[in-house]
Amino acid sequence: MNQYYYAVSSLPFLDFESAPLLTLSEFMDICRSTLTEKDFEVINSLHLNGIKGSDFSLSVLTKWVSWEGSLRNEIVKLRADSLDMEAESYLYAVESNTEAPGYAGNAYKLDSPLLAEESIDRARWQFLDELESGHYFDLEKLIVYLLRLKILERRTMFTIEKGNENFQKIYENIKESVREA
Repeated sequence: MNQYYYAVSSLPFLDFESAPLLTLSEFMDICRSTLTEKDFEVINSLHLNGIKGSDFSLSVLTKWVSWEGSLRNEIVKLRADSLDMEAESYLYAVESNTEAPGYAGNAYKLDSPLLAEESIDRARWQFLDELESGHYFDLEKLIVYLLRLKILERRTMFTIEKGNENFQKIYENIKESVREA
């Protein structure tokens, strides 16, 4: 396994409570210039809900995809139950983990969608702490860093202004559909 001392040591510390000091674009530039082509392809294909394709040869990716899929499945089950729908066709094909129902249930009980998202993101962050253990300058450390960076960048989108803007769009769509009815 390749060791990426320069790449990892050049990255600023990420804190759940703070905006990232590095953009995704800047992170990708560091990775593009320091990683092997194959390792960069892995980083470049990574999303919060998994990876494009099916290359899960790295244990961090295997564990993350399974954990995240299990969490999403539990959220789907809760939503489907409240809408009196069947959840089966919306579930990811992953092994269920024992923590997912608790995290999903706690988030689902919250009155505010923003607080629910924060609760889920905190659970993700905590799981990434576990995944990072034992990884210091390798690709898996960079994968965990990227997932954390994606969480933080996603959280910066949750602003009052954007919330109001989205609410207005939804409200206008509802008004338009009522006029047409």
